[in-house]
Order: sequence, then structure tokens, then C-alpha cells
Amino acid sequence: QCALKERQIVPYLQPLVDANGKVVGAEALVRWNHPRFGMISPGSFIPMFESNGLTRQLDSFVWREVAAQMRDWKDRLGICVPVSVNVSRVDIFDYDLVDHMKGLIREFDLSPDEFLLEITESAYTQDSAQIISTVNALREAGFHIEIDDFGSGYSSLNMISPLPMDALKLDMEFMHNAFKERKNTKMLDAVIDIAYSLEVPTIAEGVETAEQMFALKAMGCDIVQGFYFSKPLPAEEF
Repeated sequence: QCALKERQIVPYLQPLVDANGKVVGAEALVRWNHPRFGMISPGSFIPMFESNGLTRQLDSFVWREVAAQMRDWKDRLGICVPVSVNVSRVDIFDYDLVDHMKGLIREFDLSPDEFLLEITESAYTQDSAQIISTVNALREAGFHIEIDDFGSGYSSLNMISPLPMDALKLDMEFMHNAFKERKNTKMLDAVIDIAYSLEVPTIAEGVETAEQMFALKAMGCDIVQGFYFSKPLPAEEF
């Protein structure tokens, strides 16, 4: 709570790049700028926030910081950069989520289709009917939903068909495994084809090499994200 109150939590932004190398958006990735230990990655502190029941507070703080940054870009630079923010499973079961998001967009005078919401695929594995209902309400309010971490071990064709979504984001490890020694990218190619058949774009995380970039482009992947283009950056550097 002290970290949130003192604004030690900082959203970093990693560019999303289309097949032609144009920046088309960003993902907000949280960092903790600790006064004693310096910059701490989310893998180290997110579990602590979860165990202390502070996930909603953390997410809400990040949403507000990102919305304020987007408003600043519009006012100061006259540009719109869509940004994806994480919506955790805990958030989805908050009955006030839709109203909260709508209020945030009104407060900062943003369009909901600029403020993209990432929901991890595993969130749909239990109580999926309630989650789908909430996601549908968010989409009806104009928000675009990205299914995050697809291919992380929960995927099935039966599950993906009814999911309301506007983009499919490939899990980083799923993508990396496809490019290991044997370079077996058949499953990766198949998932991109599935997304194409569902008429939603695919986003590949963790792209680190030119080989991965051009192979994904040849498969029809629409957007890539990773160190090949840029590490996550503070807003000013972004």
C-alpha cells in the first residue's frame, strides 16, 4: 500500500509493431521503483500483491496512470497511442468493473477502443459463463478485449470458439518453444490460422530475433512485441 501511495509503482510501455515495422500501440508492464532496492520486475513483487489481497488496488492504480499518460499525449502532442492494460481474474469478478472502466474513460476523455484490455486465457477456465458475460458487457461499452497468453497450456478449440475477443495474443513461451532447435512452427502456424478464421488479429510476444520476426510475418501474424524492437520503456523514452 505504501508503494502505491508513494507512486513507486510505474507503468513501463513496450511497443507493439505491425508487419511493416510501424508502432501501432503499446502494452503497459508494471515496475516497482523501490527507494532502497531500485527497479524491481513484476515477477518478484506481483505474487506478494496477490497474497496480500492488493491485486485490485494495483491494477486500478496502473489503469489510472496509463489513462492519465494517454490524456497527456493527446493534450501535449496531439497523438493517440492505444495501450493494453492487464485485467486480472480478480478484477473480472468485481461487479463494478464495467462501471469503473466506463468512469475512467469519461474522466480522462478517452475512447474505449484506445484503452485495450488484456485478459489471460486461463481466466476463462472456471466460471467461464460469468466471465464471458462481463467481457461481453465491456465490449458492448466499446472496449476491445485481447486474450493474453494463448497457448500457455489451457488452450482447446472447444474453449476458444465462444470466447468474446478482438485480438489473440500468443504466449511468449509457446512462441519461443516453436523456434527452439528443431524449429517446429506448425502449431504456431495453426494457431495463427485459427485466429484468421475467427477474424481477429494475432499478436506475438517475446520476439527477439529477425528470424522470428520474418517467420511470423510469413505466417500472417499481424503484430509483434519484444526485445527485437524494444524493451519496455518509461513513458518519456517510449
